[in-house]
Formats: sequence, structure tokens, C-alpha cells
Amino acid sequence: MTSLEARPDSRHQALIAYYEQAGPDAAAWSSALSMHFGYYRFGFNPFRRERMLDEMNRQVIERLRLNADRRDLIVDLGCGVGATVRRAAWLFPRKQILGINVVPWQVERGNAWTRHVELHERARLELADYTCTGLASGSVDGAIAIESACHAEGPAKEAFVREAARILKPGGRLVVADAFRKHAGRPLGFVSARLHGALCRSFVLSELAQVEDFRDALVRHGFADVTVEDISWRVAPSALHAPVAVLWFGLTKLLRGESLGEQRLNNLRGSVVSALLGANRFQFGYYLLSATKSGRGQTGVRPGSDRGQTGVRPGSDRGQTRVRPGSDGARPSV
Repeated sequence: MTSLEARPDSRHQALIAYYEQAGPDAAAWSSALSMHFGYYRFGFNPFRRERMLDEMNRQVIERLRLNADRRDLIVDLGCGVGATVRRAAWLFPRKQILGINVVPWQVERGNAWTRHVELHERARLELADYTCTGLASGSVDGAIAIESACHAEGPAKEAFVREAARILKPGGRLVVADAFRKHAGRPLGFVSARLHGALCRSFVLSELAQVEDFRDALVRHGFADVTVEDISWRVAPSALHAPVAVLWFGLTKLLRGESLGEQRLNNLRGSVVSALLGANRFQFGYYLLSATKSGRGQTGVRPGSDRGQTGVRPGSDRGQTRVRPGSDGARPSV
């Protein structure tokens, strides 16, 4: 496979600069360099952040519905330093796990770590753009993205969804965990708009995705069995760690006489702003979206189903919405 160079546009270069400078500080958040929020389950100690971070990895991988005996190819689109790649390789020894990332130091660090834990024969990271991966069409059995799809352009993250649809085999699964805006078409209030702008500037985003627009993009690009799960309350315990963790990190650096620099300050600012935005449950939420790539000739509507029918799976978290492919209206109840 030929890795692609990062696009030369200014936002892409700013993104690389952000992760090159602030990314190494992730060790203060997670010893495994899990660069995302966690998933809380009943019985977990909410003060043990690492367990919640690893549980998010497990929850995302579980929704791929993998057969442990098959020799599949699984791709992490925007893999960071590869924590989820290594977790998937540990869980499924017969599969090949590929992480895609545009940040050179993360790819180098991740591959070095993978070799250190002797997973390099079936898990690796490559320098590539997840909107133009260079992978053959229909060559991937499952794809995941944890807090990386947000870096694509637009409210629907169309380029990300299009490439995921292209590389997945019919029947392959896509699972995305990320923060989203709610209620497409409703403008943000003054304070929320200012905070959203500050978040995007800090984390090098064009904008957060709209959950309804992203869901519709999945259907538009041939995904079926689209499920939208609002897991905001599952994420909240780990999200509350962020302001304390980053402020403690910043204070420690200053007491040591170290310069924080522009990107470190952006990371500190963005972490605090994300907690503030998360408190606005009416306009923002954290979601798990999963979907299956439709097969050839599949219409997208299951036999006997009503067009646009939605429902909640028994025993699911409140806020989970099942979208039947091909529906036009039926927005998620978020």
C-alpha cells in the first residue's frame, strides 16, 4: 500500500503542527496515550480515568460485530498514537489492524510502541489522509474513528464518510465516537457560538459535525442499519477530568520554568471549553454512530419495514435511535 502525503492546505498544516507540539503531552492524560474521552459503566471507579478510556476503545470495537475467527482488515481512521489499534490487535489475534494518521511523529511513536509490545506483525500505523487513504475500494472489513472524524470539513463530514464508504466491503461496519452538535438548522446562542468558535480554533476544527447531517451522510453514501447512541452521560465522568488534568499539567510546566507555547495553550484552552460546551445538553452531545455498508443491489430498506421507521433497541441507553436506510425525515431524538 502506498501512503499518501498530507494535503498542503493551511488547515492540514495547522492540524499537524498542533499534534506535533501538543500531542506528546497526552501522556499526562493517559499512560497508554488513549487520546480521547472514556466510557463509564456502572461499577467503575469514576476517578480511574485509564479504565474508562480503555472501555471506550472496547465499546467502539465491539460495535464492529467482528467474527474472531476471520482474518479481517480493520482500519482506524485518525488513529493517534495507535492505542485503539493495539487494543483491537490484543482482542482479535487473527486480524490485521491498520491505523491511518497524518501526523508523522504519532505514526513513528505508535509503530515503535507496537514493535515494543510485539504486535507489529499484525498491527501498524501508516502516514495517510483518511479522506484519501490510498486503500483499494471494498478492501476493508471494518473501520472506526474515535474523536477524529471531527477534523474533516463541514457539518456532515462528507469527505470522511465518502472515503469510509468507498474502502469498506459490503457488510463492513463503520463505528464513530465523537462530540456532535444537535438540532440541525437551529442556530447556536451567543455564548454557545463563542464557545464553539473557541473550541474549533483550539483543536483545529472547521466545525463540530451535526449529528443529523452526519447520519444523513451515512445513508446517502450507502450505509444501512444506522444506529445513533447518545452516550453523553457515559462520557461525562471522564470529561470532568479534563479541566483539572490540563490545568494541573499547565501549572506543573510553569513551576518548572517551561514554556507552554501556542499549541499547548490551545490544548489547555480547548479542554476547558469542551467541558463547558458539554454542559449544554440541548445543543451538544457525545455520540456513538454505527452503520453497515450496504451490499450490491440492496435497496437500503428491509423487507416489510416502513420507510423511515425508527426505534430503540431493548436494553439500550436512552437516546439510542435506529435509522432504517433510505429514510428522509425521521431525525434522531436528541
